[in-house]
Amino acid sequence: MRGDAAIVTASGHIAEMEAERLGKEINQRIEEGARVIVLDLGDVTFVTSACLGVLMGAHKRLRDSGGLRVARPQPLVRQILEITKLIRLFGAYDSVEDAIQAR
Repeated sequence: MRGDAAIVTASGHIAEMEAERLGKEINQRIEEGARVIVLDLGDVTFVTSACLGVLMGAHKRLRDSGGLRVARPQPLVRQILEITKLIRLFGAYDSVEDAIQAR
């Protein structure tokens, strides 16, 4: 963790099983005291609705303390976040450092 921010890194195609693992990791970081989760999606090629559901759940848990922020989304992932309008909730930052600095 960096201050109150935890960095979670994901990679590949995030479908149901991967989304479940991602959700467990995010929840663990929240239980450890993270008030902000920065999700590094730089190596993620695709996200499914299962992943989007995990991100929404994390956002709801964190919205009063600092929130979920997305860093380095690849073009297709960014497009999915834009189409679903979830990018408005999470933001999309060019780097992990930019996401941590955002307040």
